[in-house]
Amino acid sequence: MAKGREINKVMLISPKYTLFKSDVRRNITPMGLAYLGAFLERENYDVSILDIFSEGYHNLKKQGDFVICGLDDEEIKKRIKEFKPDVAGVSCIFSTQYKNVQHTLKLIKEVDENITTLIGGSHPTYTLEETLNNNFLDFTIIGEGELPTLQLLNALNNKKDLSTIGGLAYRKGNKKLINNKLQYMENLNDLPLPARHLLNMEQYFKINMPQNPYPLGKRVTQIITSRGCSAKCIFCTTTNFWGNRYRGRSAENVVDEIRKLKKEYDIDEFQITDDNITLNKKRVMKILYGIKDLGLKWCVPQGVAVWALDNELLEKMKESGCYQLTFAIESGNQNVLNNIVKKPLRLKRVKPLVKKAQELDIQVHAFAICGLPGETIEQMHQTYDFVKDCNFDSASFFVATPLVGSELLKICNEKGYLREGIQPNEQLYKIGNITTPDFEARQVQELTEHFSRLYNETNPKNKRFGENLY
Repeated sequence: MAKGREINKVMLISPKYTLFKSDVRRNITPMGLAYLGAFLERENYDVSILDIFSEGYHNLKKQGDFVICGLDDEEIKKRIKEFKPDVAGVSCIFSTQYKNVQHTLKLIKEVDENITTLIGGSHPTYTLEETLNNNFLDFTIIGEGELPTLQLLNALNNKKDLSTIGGLAYRKGNKKLINNKLQYMENLNDLPLPARHLLNMEQYFKINMPQNPYPLGKRVTQIITSRGCSAKCIFCTTTNFWGNRYRGRSAENVVDEIRKLKKEYDIDEFQITDDNITLNKKRVMKILYGIKDLGLKWCVPQGVAVWALDNELLEKMKESGCYQLTFAIESGNQNVLNNIVKKPLRLKRVKPLVKKAQELDIQVHAFAICGLPGETIEQMHQTYDFVKDCNFDSASFFVATPLVGSELLKICNEKGYLREGIQPNEQLYKIGNITTPDFEARQVQELTEHFSRLYNETNPKNKRFGENLY
């Protein structure tokens, strides 16, 4: 323990996952925790990361139409006892996992009620009042986690005032103290590279079910080169969470990470999980030039900014090992894109880019969303027709999902469009929860199922990517 510190050992936890019964169980490294772990280690805190989902990947419990996956409770408590943390932080990125997060907090306090608990991520950031009612929770980190978490630990050690820490919420007696002055890393190069040494990397390699679960490589990992997005899509919470702006690591910093991953873990593929890797063409070109001699395969399953893509960039992507891209077109109707989705994409650019990528032997997957307020059933069919006309290799048709923190949820609440009694674990992209004067929730759910099955099962180009992959 560092001299004078009462708090030194920090355990970061990724909880069990609740998935829809037909979902693919992607085993993805918890990059947020890996970044936070590295950040705290640099300040000489003793850090451990427990990925409950990955470590218990084959432990499944059926619950109606859902499956809960991860280590059993006794094993979780055993791991906590072995490390003996002073602080335990649980990641809560998705609302669908909030019940699992609550359960994990309970297990931590059962091991030792003196362990200080905290949670962070998208869900608690947007549901502070509810989150702070949890009796097993001591602190909530709002927004980006590195700076407020470090400041909290230092303040606890030095008996300093906690109320001045931006991005921190907690209870003091019957009062809820919330400091909404959020903090962001201005220069992402100031972050150390993710602490993958705190993760069981061989477990991820062995299972080999990353975000694109049909990888070409056998030792695959993910990287994040930026935070934020310049688009304002109404269904997304990313824009707000990352401070309504885009920040990118330098090309040199990204290339250095990829080279180290090959040297230290012998990776043969990496997957870029940025919200939009192509926003800054000059930066991306430098990255591609820096990695082209490594002989690695790579893909972008999360999606690219199609409006920032061109033929030159596609050619350089292929030269550097790219084998798959995802185009998040959302809708095949320009009016829906402009006035409902609010995405800066001109549809006429899509088909030529798909054709160019395929000429380069880069497979292209499409993301599309159906069931947004103001959209009609006819326009949803137009989306399917557009995807088919562009001749995508494969496609995912999602049900519009009113995520906590999104503009879409606000619209649905104001207009009374949400299904009564909707639960956070039902906020999945395959479940219809929105009914408007133009359509019924169940109607959209059945339509997207039909679109996905019809497109992927009948498309002769779809050799690797199937309907359930996204």
